[in-house]
Amino acid sequence: MEIAVIANPMASQFTGGDHRAVMSALSKVGDVEAIWPASPEETTEAARSAVADGAGIVVAMGGDGMVHHVAQPLIGSDTALGIIPTGTTNVVARLLGIPGRPVRAARFIVGKSRVRSVGALRMTLGRETIETTHHAIFSAGFGLDAVVVAKADEDPFRKYRFGSLHYATTAFSVALGSFPGTAAHIEVTAGDRRADAAAVLLQFRSIYTYFGALRLRLSKARPNPMTALVVEKLRRSRIPQIAFDVFTRRELSGVKGLQVWSDVSQIEVVADPAVAAQADGEGLGMTDRASLRWEEDALRVLGS
Repeated sequence: MEIAVIANPMASQFTGGDHRAVMSALSKVGDVEAIWPASPEETTEAARSAVADGAGIVVAMGGDGMVHHVAQPLIGSDTALGIIPTGTTNVVARLLGIPGRPVRAARFIVGKSRVRSVGALRMTLGRETIETTHHAIFSAGFGLDAVVVAKADEDPFRKYRFGSLHYATTAFSVALGSFPGTAAHIEVTAGDRRADAAAVLLQFRSIYTYFGALRLRLSKARPNPMTALVVEKLRRSRIPQIAFDVFTRRELSGVKGLQVWSDVSQIEVVADPAVAAQADGEGLGMTDRASLRWEEDALRVLGS
């Protein structure tokens, strides 16, 4: 079996020793190639080339950003995604039950993992005359969380050093800062549901979170396939209640100014002015329209 290991040596928990150990473990089940891309674009292109060359497994060794970029060309292919978590929060690895230490994750891929198919969110984004397509593996959003992602990335030292705490403090800083003044400039529709919103967050994994053990719970039901949090208006006076609900894992549907839409498979977004978008914690830039569709069994992954 051909195995391509695409690694990010700048990931916060990456070490050369772990990389050598991972390569050694994976070499027991196939021919392993190490790839060192220098940018997100090179990462996606390397994964695309590995799929075209017939690799059975493409391994993302890094954080959630690396997983996101490696996964894009694997959507709809027979190539399986493997993950060696060496990033800050490693959300996807936790969702799939992958061990948190790199060497253990490699042994897991070799021995105890199984190939499973998971769904992904297809995002067609438009800005004026340009359209781009992306797939989100565990999260997507417009407005608030995209602003949080961009703000957290401005201070890479704190991101690498403090991880989940940095995301949490950044989220509350943005929520208490200028965002409450944001007007409802996003038209959101899903079937016969419609709302004007300042932000939209989409949950399609049961424990989507940037905050370690702290989980964002939108409703009691599991996302099937997706649940949307529509933020019509965020007032500073409601931030303490939202924080309490998040820390105590209560539903957010009871907060005034928030709507929770369950059982969503398709959603349309139109923004005027344009709004920031994110997928899997990766900023996608500004968009003035988006068509979001759930794709069942889109990606083959190695998990528990």
